[in-house]
Amino acid sequence: MFYGFHNSIAGRRGYAAALDAAEAQGASAAQLFAKSPRSWKTRELRAGEAEAFRDALTLGPVRRTAIHASYLVNLGASGELWEKSVFSLADDLYKAALLGVDYVVVHPGSGDPARVREGALKALSLAPAGPRLLLENVAGGGNKVGARLDELANLIEGTPLGVCFDTCHAFAAGYPLHEDARGVIGELEAVLGLENVPLIHLNDSRGGFASGVDHHANLGEGAIGAALAAVVSDERLQDKTFIMETPKEYDSQNLRAFRSWAGLL
Repeated sequence: MFYGFHNSIAGRRGYAAALDAAEAQGASAAQLFAKSPRSWKTRELRAGEAEAFRDALTLGPVRRTAIHASYLVNLGASGELWEKSVFSLADDLYKAALLGVDYVVVHPGSGDPARVREGALKALSLAPAGPRLLLENVAGGGNKVGARLDELANLIEGTPLGVCFDTCHAFAAGYPLHEDARGVIGELEAVLGLENVPLIHLNDSRGGFASGVDHHANLGEGAIGAALAAVVSDERLQDKTFIMETPKEYDSQNLRAFRSWAGLL
């Protein structure tokens, strides 16, 4: 099991700052943005930045890493927005390959599921091999793609794509993690195959069950509550990477909760 937080790349060491933060936290995994998540503008690597990141991976405690794609990406769109989305995602995959990052996570977007699949595969074709591209399940609402596990299964079937499973999003989409977490993991296994779900975003939910609200809460303090412990302790998930996207000012509190549930205290 590997675990950690989404960390900032701000500062002199750039991308490596996310790994520095993970080491200070005592974490074994880290997630980061490769560029501003709310801008189409790319971010060039500074001289020596990729080498510093790879050195930190080699010498430090972090063993699993992920880049989260821009929030602007909508692979279900058409026209110019689809083109910009594919380019932005390909840029993240390119950065991940240079840095030695394991996964790139993307929200599928809204619109046509066939366009999502086409866009994801197009982005993969434009970038070097290496990182695995993961489609993240979403909280639902409107015509967003990826709220249901069977829809995600159809999107990745016959492709190298995988899935990132977000507990807050699943709960908001109507999967009863608060009542039967082990049953939901069983459904995840049956529908997607756990080999296709290497990464879990472990987040509690400020929104209610089946609310469609994507608003994260501290572990154990939201509407899912202590039932999240059953996700962390489930023997079927012990080889997975857990990333917490909880409020940053409570990292130490959330880390204690995670370690307690995982039996690491």
